[in-house]
Amino acid sequence: MSGIAPGFAGAPGLVLVTDGEFKHALGIVRALHDLGHEVHLVARSSRAPAAHSRAVRRTHYLPGPKDPAYPEALLACARALAPVSLVPVGDGAVHAADLLRARWPDGVRVALPPAASLALANDKAKTGELARSLGVRTPGERAVDSAAEAREAFAAFGGRAVFKSRFEAGRKILRYVRRADEVDAAYDYVRALSGAGPLVQEHVEGDGWAWFALYWNGRCVRRFIHRRVREWPPSGGTSAAAESVLAAPELERSGHALLDALAWHGVAMVECKRTPEGDFVLMEINAKFWGSHDLALAAGVNFPGDLVALLEGRAPSEPQSPYRQVRFSWPFGGDLWHGLAVPKHLPAVLRDALSPGVAHSLRWSDPVPALYEIVQWARSSPGAVREFRELS
Repeated sequence: MSGIAPGFAGAPGLVLVTDGEFKHALGIVRALHDLGHEVHLVARSSRAPAAHSRAVRRTHYLPGPKDPAYPEALLACARALAPVSLVPVGDGAVHAADLLRARWPDGVRVALPPAASLALANDKAKTGELARSLGVRTPGERAVDSAAEAREAFAAFGGRAVFKSRFEAGRKILRYVRRADEVDAAYDYVRALSGAGPLVQEHVEGDGWAWFALYWNGRCVRRFIHRRVREWPPSGGTSAAAESVLAAPELERSGHALLDALAWHGVAMVECKRTPEGDFVLMEINAKFWGSHDLALAAGVNFPGDLVALLEGRAPSEPQSPYRQVRFSWPFGGDLWHGLAVPKHLPAVLRDALSPGVAHSLRWSDPVPALYEIVQWARSSPGAVREFRELS
């Protein structure tokens, strides 16, 4: 979906950003405000940290993305603000934008990949098939539809496997299985939460790496690489601390091959594991803004600013120059929970939380969202306790 919507001029225009509850929504609204945009936010409640940012002109409270009423509510909100650029942040918002792609009125601009490409990227089994056809390395994997098939797959992968949702579901639904007596429970867990039989993948040892990109009509406009330092949960989850990486040629080739083949349009994350031998193994494609997006902004790559510039018919700020090497820590976005769950990492977590040489989401010029991040962190304690029990 390209072109210029009626009402857009040369100056930065109005932007509607979704999912104010997410940690990276705060960085997105700040980045757009700093460029001169009038920023509106969608959130479920006033507990959303980004709703209290000085960068936000107005917050629109809508049902959550899992509510059947959400797509129509998002459509009505965007229509009332037109001309506006819509920036869907989470999976649910991207899914709603996809459902509405034929109904967006003139004046509402949103960047979505072709419908078939988005569907393939959100189907992990089909993503693996595409990757292998392009020579991109993937784990051994099987889509299973019964506990018996899951047990067979687990045995075939040598007694260590990852059970994950076959389709993107707005949250990471996965279980690491190390013993045969854990297979049935892992199968039931993923099936119950995702509504389908899981994808069973061979367990790959290594660190989490990712290649991020902004594409416009099939052409890569911006790209970025990071390495995860710590995750929450530590068994495999989202970035709790991460570092920018200036170059990783094999990872870049894989990312380009996949998104080029999909004629991508918009932002995406190509997530991999880097094995101890230095090989990159594809985990999945995330067809949305990623949770560690703050790191890219801190390193000097403004994905939301460039995306909205393109939506408004303007060129990105300038050709991409080398970005900076930066470490980013999210103490209340999972890093403190990681340190409590893995005590040997706690000193490093605290050093990163307090170090002026490590980037964080706290802005003294915009301090109130940090208070709501702390409240959100405290409210996540029941889930953290469950994770501690599973790790013990």
